[in-house]
Amino acid sequence: MADAAVALRVNPRTLRRLEQGEVKPNYNLVKSACELYGFAPETTGRILEMVDQADEDEWHEKYRQDIAPWLVQLLDLEAVADRILIFGSLIPGVLQTPAYTEAVGAKNPHHSNDPQYARRLAEIRVRRARNVFDRQAVQVSVILDEAGLLRQVGGPNVMAQQLDHLRTLAKRRNVTVRVLPLDAGASAATKGEFTLLEFDDDKEPDLAYMETYAAGQYSVKEQVLDDLRQRYASLLTQAVLIKEYER
Repeated sequence: MADAAVALRVNPRTLRRLEQGEVKPNYNLVKSACELYGFAPETTGRILEMVDQADEDEWHEKYRQDIAPWLVQLLDLEAVADRILIFGSLIPGVLQTPAYTEAVGAKNPHHSNDPQYARRLAEIRVRRARNVFDRQAVQVSVILDEAGLLRQVGGPNVMAQQLDHLRTLAKRRNVTVRVLPLDAGASAATKGEFTLLEFDDDKEPDLAYMETYAAGQYSVKEQVLDDLRQRYASLLTQAVLIKEYER
């Protein structure tokens, strides 16, 4: 560490904080480090692309007080994933309309004294959705529990708009939205919502994300990924395309 810091003309503490993810990577410093460590040009190029991505991901910095610390990684990764598979008991954040999000945000007890919180949350969801759905290369597959569509979040008008939004998204060639009907009975989703992020690059491990009130849990373990993929495949056999859904 000390030798690298001298060669790169930085303080060892700066290098240590960079390696631990405590500071934003500096393009020139990272480039110099790649050269110092003898990385191949293609590896250096990939790393520098990630540095550029880190600059782009700064959009959520101004919402730091509104975003749970464990959610930041998901926001960054879903913006670059090649495939996203989502099972939601309620409408997942990335699929919500601003009105739906504001209705949800208004019920957050931790922000009851902040009248602007719901509006900021809606802004976050809009930007998050744009980062995902504006990319033509990504494939998004969503299964929604019908209970999430029947719960009147924000009232009938808000829910009607939300359902229209889901059907509009489902018309895109790279997006599939399905509904798990209540009359389908028991299902493989016995433990709640989950998201799978998959990457074509072998150097980017696939990842599972699950959330509780206390924290978000990430896993790259094959056993966990295989289990959730099997559960998702089972849910697909019971779900119907949203264009066929009527209630």
